[in-house]
Amino acid sequence: MSLESNSGQVQAFDWQKLLFSFEGRSRRSHFWIGWLILLGVGVVAGWIPILGMLLSLALIWPNTAIAVKRLHDMGQSGWLVLIPWVIGFGSLIAGTMMIGIGAFAVGAMEYEDPATILATFGPAFGLFALAGLIGFAFLLWIGLADSQRGDNRFGPNPKGY
Repeated sequence: MSLESNSGQVQAFDWQKLLFSFEGRSRRSHFWIGWLILLGVGVVAGWIPILGMLLSLALIWPNTAIAVKRLHDMGQSGWLVLIPWVIGFGSLIAGTMMIGIGAFAVGAMEYEDPATILATFGPAFGLFALAGLIGFAFLLWIGLADSQRGDNRFGPNPKGY
C-alpha cells in the first residue's frame, strides 16, 4: 500500500510502525485495515490448537498498538485503551464467581432441575454480554470518530491537514 504526500511523491506505508509501535497517529482507514487483518489472522489461528492460542496472545500487542495510535489521532490518551480490558477482566472474574457461587448453592440445596441451575447463571451471562457491548462500543468509537485537525501532542495529522 502506498500513500501520496503533500509534495506529490509516493511513499510506502509502514505496516511495521502501524502494528508494533505505540508512537504517532493512525488514520481510520489504516486502523480498520489493520484490525481486519488481525481479526483474520486470529480467526485462522483459532483453528490451530496450541499454536493458535499462543498466536492469539501475541496478537494482543498489535491490536493494542493500532488502538492506541487511533486514540492519539483523536487527541486522546492511549491509556484509554485499558477501559475495555479492565471492564472485560473484571466482568470475567465477577461472572465466574457468580457462576461458582450459583453452582455451589444449587448443589448444596440438591436441586436437580436444570432450569434452576441455569437461572443462577443468568446474571453472569448478562454481565458477560454487557462487557462485550462496552468493548464493541469502544471499537466503534475509535474506529468511526474523526481525527483531531492539525498537529497535536502525538504528532502531525496523517491526513495532512
